[in-house]
Amino acid sequence: MRLVLIAATAAAALLTATPAFAQTASEAAAIEEFKRGQASADAKKNDETITIMTGVIQAGKLPKEWQPYPYFYRGQAYRRLEKYVEALADFDKAIELKPDLAPAFFESGMAYHAQEKYKQAIASYDKAIKISPENADYLYSRCVSKSWSGDNAGARDDCRKAVNIKDNFVDAWATLGRAYEDLGQLDKAEECYKKVLVLEPKHKGAKEGLDYIAEKRKAIAAGGG
Repeated sequence: MRLVLIAATAAAALLTATPAFAQTASEAAAIEEFKRGQASADAKKNDETITIMTGVIQAGKLPKEWQPYPYFYRGQAYRRLEKYVEALADFDKAIELKPDLAPAFFESGMAYHAQEKYKQAIASYDKAIKISPENADYLYSRCVSKSWSGDNAGARDDCRKAVNIKDNFVDAWATLGRAYEDLGQLDKAEECYKKVLVLEPKHKGAKEGLDYIAEKRKAIAAGGG
């Protein structure tokens, strides 16, 4: 049996906008400290991010509309450090404060997936996708969790949507090929792997996929199934 590891590689969720005003000097100072923590998070300085955002949360000086974000960034840092209990608690708090915060649902999905809790991961991705249905990273990540859970048809459907949104999404094309392969649709799998090699000529998984399909066809032709 050919085993290929399919791993979630979606980029860390970025918040594209946060509120931009402060009413008091203490709020303005809290926002500046938050921005320092945000820069630390963007640089993946996880321990530093946790320290800064913990201080921001404990100070309690941020304007109300800013309050979900320190929890989000601290949770992201915890997830990167594989501290999943702490991460999920922070994402839950961020969602409590801002129920439409799709990146928090997405990050929750990543935390669950890393623990091989694929049903919970898929449920979290469902919520992120409901809010942001055209996000290819969200769809791809759900595709990966469905693949690991054995739902090859669901993985196929999600990855098809992802590549329809972002045609140059190499990982989604490769995973789509694997889903077709696992469903026995070798022609479609071959098309996907060839697409991967157009985008990334040295892609090992796609080359292995094409080799497997060639061997499978030889076996079928020889009557070996």
